[in-house]
Amino acid sequence: MKKNIFLLLFFVSTSCCKIDPDALHGYYHFSYHNHAWLTVHSGWMVDESGSIRGYNNPEKWNYPDSLGYISRYQLEENVSYCDTVIGRVSPGKVSYYNLFVYSASKGTYSEPKPHGADMGARVYYCYWYDRSKDLYRQVMLNQDGDWICHNTDNSAKKIYKWLRDLVTN
Repeated sequence: MKKNIFLLLFFVSTSCCKIDPDALHGYYHFSYHNHAWLTVHSGWMVDESGSIRGYNNPEKWNYPDSLGYISRYQLEENVSYCDTVIGRVSPGKVSYYNLFVYSASKGTYSEPKPHGADMGARVYYCYWYDRSKDLYRQVMLNQDGDWICHNTDNSAKKIYKWLRDLVTN
């Protein structure tokens, strides 16, 4: 009897909670911008396979639109502009953190506070797939530099902590 109940619960849970692999594929990104003395645009992205790919002043870069949306093609093109593999994370770890991206996308931001001058901006992002638009939305997790601001959602904090520890910037 217990076995039948377990099997019933298993089938019900798997049939009503289908997971779309596209919706779960997250992109993760660290960006440093500074325009104080020289223009600097550097950072890294985590690709689908778990490679951490770095870039330094790429000639071309795709930025999200004014609402924060960017296409999958543009994100993959940005990954292609990364010219160095600087680390690796297991695909299982990437999949684990993908589970927190939706919640992070619903987070609110702390009030930006001035922190310095000519420091630029060091920003950690994840990208949430919006099925209704067939686009990804850039979600800021944490920013420091000239201004400090962070996503207040607990999932955003969890993703930020993971990303912060991936690469020493």
